[in-house]
Amino acid sequence: MRPLLLLLHLLTLLPLVAYAVTSSPPSLLKASLILLPSTFAYLLTYFSIPFISNFLLKANMYGLDIGKRGTPTEHDKVPEALGIVPGTVWILLLCLSLPLLISTHPSLTLPLLSSLFTVLFMLFLGFTDDVLEWPWRVKLLLPAISSIPLISVYEGSTSILCPNQLTWIFWTPAGGLTNFSTAVSNFITAYPNSPTNLIDIKYFYYLYMSLLSIFTTNSINIYAGINGLEVGQSCVIAGSILTHNVWSLGKGVNVEGSWFSVALLGPFLASSLALCCYNWYPAKVFVGDTYCYFSGVIFAVVGIHGHFSKTLLLFLMPQVLNFLISIPQLFKIVPCPRHRLPRYVKETGLMTVSRREDGGMNLTLINVVLKVCGDMKEEHLTMVLLMVQVGFSGLGFAIRYGGGSSLFFNEEL
Repeated sequence: MRPLLLLLHLLTLLPLVAYAVTSSPPSLLKASLILLPSTFAYLLTYFSIPFISNFLLKANMYGLDIGKRGTPTEHDKVPEALGIVPGTVWILLLCLSLPLLISTHPSLTLPLLSSLFTVLFMLFLGFTDDVLEWPWRVKLLLPAISSIPLISVYEGSTSILCPNQLTWIFWTPAGGLTNFSTAVSNFITAYPNSPTNLIDIKYFYYLYMSLLSIFTTNSINIYAGINGLEVGQSCVIAGSILTHNVWSLGKGVNVEGSWFSVALLGPFLASSLALCCYNWYPAKVFVGDTYCYFSGVIFAVVGIHGHFSKTLLLFLMPQVLNFLISIPQLFKIVPCPRHRLPRYVKETGLMTVSRREDGGMNLTLINVVLKVCGDMKEEHLTMVLLMVQVGFSGLGFAIRYGGGSSLFFNEEL
């Protein structure tokens, strides 16, 4: 399985390498920047995890697999917070690649540096969460703090395209501005006779970037609890984004933003696949909140600086759905236990729906899938959830490329 994961990742990069080699003029340097960091990321992560795991165990950073209660392995100590390894490897390789990335794409200098600081900050905060176990109110603030470097150097547009269905709010049928547009002009600027329905939301766009960072990090964190799910969903999302980038490069659309995304996601996907080798059922390591924050902020960074944040949200539909399902518990409308993961049934060896003290089902997408599909083994449950993620990614592509024109998508904004 482990060599196959590396081979699978290299195959996903072949279209990008082919594009770099056949572009005019051909760029072997770009091809190298795609393949070499990803290969090294996989190998460094794969061989570093056992070494780092021993140190984490000595520091009493371990957990017990709650999903194995009632089994002979329920008291086995599993090293925690191994997300620090792919995160550190990613930062190291990006630092080493920076001179070449900047020389080939000078316009990406600020986005690359701000992304490096943002991810570094979030990785540090995620590791402190694994050590100190921050309460949820603090966890909501951590991504907002880490997004400061991202927001402070953002030089892109703060304009968005108004949905065709909402143009009546800002423009009259003749193309003039409505009274509402005039009243909110200090906060939102609509342009008269705009052929593209463009509105400048100004400082609200910076708020949106911060909220996106908060959502991506915490959405991975709350959609977790079974072996391989955190890493698996992140790999599917990263693969979907890379596929979108390949399509954009082939069409010559948003080339700079797509190359930026590829430079960051290639090593991320490779290191995540290496981590998956150890986190897959039965897990030898736990990824911890460190990895959830790391992966979430990577998606926020590439979505914002790569100028495809709307498309990114399409690939996060299961995470959005899980968040919506979880709202009653997250906001304490109904009781919310510390752990909401499925319950292991010793007699059958299957995972079943977990319930609250009041008898109600814990409100997660994982439990909904179990309710619909019935009890199943943990490894099978992970595969089903990842297939759901793949299915929603396919739906995202259908919306983006099938009905995107009517949904106001423009990847340059």
